[in-house]
Amino acid sequence: MGDTFSEAFKGNRGDNRALFEAAAGIFARKGYHKATVEEIARAIGVAKGTIYYHFENKEDLYLAVIREGVSLFKQKLDGVAATKAPPPEIIAMLIEGHLLFFEQEKDFIFLFLKELFSTSARRELLAEMLAGCLQVIRNVVEEGIQDGSLRTVDPEITTSALFGMIAIPALHYLSYDRKIPMEPVQKTIGEIFFKGICPARV
Repeated sequence: MGDTFSEAFKGNRGDNRALFEAAAGIFARKGYHKATVEEIARAIGVAKGTIYYHFENKEDLYLAVIREGVSLFKQKLDGVAATKAPPPEIIAMLIEGHLLFFEQEKDFIFLFLKELFSTSARRELLAEMLAGCLQVIRNVVEEGIQDGSLRTVDPEITTSALFGMIAIPALHYLSYDRKIPMEPVQKTIGEIFFKGICPARV
């Protein structure tokens, strides 16, 4: 079985996208245990057997949804990080990229973050999946430290802190089925990350 939809579900790109969106939405709304493969199949207009032809069981399908979403997220971050700009500018663009992806893929993000911050047995697996995305941010932080555009800080803690600063506000809005107010959230996170919130001491 393939790890992502594009590897496991041998339909065209539109079919893969439809299955990803339907499965992510149903898993996010109903939870893993209440969601069924039958209703996911019905949502995209195929027989249940078609899903089982490509995925061994519901768990296999569920993990494929997670892997596909993480893969899409990393592609987004990789594209931003490849920009020829100073590290602080790239970090600002990564903040924007996070928020745009979270808004566009809200069902997947709600599903992923809820699972990541839970006591689920899958939490460690999801953390491993996320590590590749966090490494993209860490590389930019380390580059900024080396060229002097960022202060000398612990790259791992700084990377995790930045992700948390973005993910928690996003989860707050998504939990209440609200759109993320992109501009003020992006501006506030940037100001806190780059400047802090305490006034300069004389």
